[in-house]
Amino acid sequence: MSAGAAAATSAAGSDPCTAEVLRTAHELEALAGEWVALWEADPRATPFQRPEWLLPWWRQFGQPGLRAVTVRRGGKLVGLLPLYIYHHPGGERQLLLVGAGTSDYLDGVFAPECEADAVDRALALLAREPDWDVAQLTQLLPHSPVYAALQRRKEAVAYSGDRCLRCPAVPVAGLPPKVRAEVRYCRNYARAGGPLTLEVADGGTCASLLEELVRLHTGRWQQAGEPGVLADPRVLAAHREAVPLLQQSGLLRLLALRSSGEAIAVLYSLLDPPGRSPRVQYFYLSGFSPAHARWKPGTLLTALAMEHAVGQGVATVDMLRGSEPYKKFWHAVPVPTYGFALPRTSLAEPGRKRPLE
Repeated sequence: MSAGAAAATSAAGSDPCTAEVLRTAHELEALAGEWVALWEADPRATPFQRPEWLLPWWRQFGQPGLRAVTVRRGGKLVGLLPLYIYHHPGGERQLLLVGAGTSDYLDGVFAPECEADAVDRALALLAREPDWDVAQLTQLLPHSPVYAALQRRKEAVAYSGDRCLRCPAVPVAGLPPKVRAEVRYCRNYARAGGPLTLEVADGGTCASLLEELVRLHTGRWQQAGEPGVLADPRVLAAHREAVPLLQQSGLLRLLALRSSGEAIAVLYSLLDPPGRSPRVQYFYLSGFSPAHARWKPGTLLTALAMEHAVGQGVATVDMLRGSEPYKKFWHAVPVPTYGFALPRTSLAEPGRKRPLE
């Protein structure tokens, strides 16, 4: 065991389950290989739980208070819950999931055999850590073992997280009639200004295409008198580090719509690996040229990106958080997420399943 870790063991028949708390970035980074293997074994995990996404985030936003809980059975990593202590301006010391703020889905990563009981024991281990007050774990999906472990605790205050919105991935010809007509009209209108092409970034172009996104996204927001999320140097640095790593892992789809070679819209998305069912593509961030707004380049790129996704075996497009009007245009339906607030003092004993109400 490392000097920065604390551990506890609980019997699970003849095969004990060991929980350990990691406190340093070095320990978390050293786990990356096992982390990826565990993620690939977890059919519920999204790309927002990958080390290629979360380690760049941690290097930019991490506090000194890392509390990443690992669960092992027979020496094999079967669970990882990456948490950290955030000192809220109001004085409360909150235990949050790594990635909070910039990740639309938050969770740990768990092998199929690591269910709510093991997660509950791991959470109980954190009650020994005296330097936090309240766990605020949000943006959880209800199939998560973390959700199940917290839902059984009467002391946990449940609340609704931010909804994400999803729609089926279909080619342009399969869009609802009014949407299809709008897309075809915009495409014909745009083609009058020059040839349109769809570019999909590869390892050699993903970094430069990210910079095109930064230019378009910040330019549009600045025109509206707002800085935009990419104006934060830490956010931008995290994405600049993450993008080539995600591309190398096959989890990135960075696409650009070009008119006569000029990028007029860029979409930054993440992608489930082949074999996931349903395979989901997560439309994370986009930007378009205000000078070409009459062509609705954002609408065009969304339609073409969706069509490209179908060709990659994607069944569902997730437009993630926010209730922007354009999501209604795509007939996206809400996906609820949930959060729990739980005082540290209530974690000392394992939770008990709530009675049905």
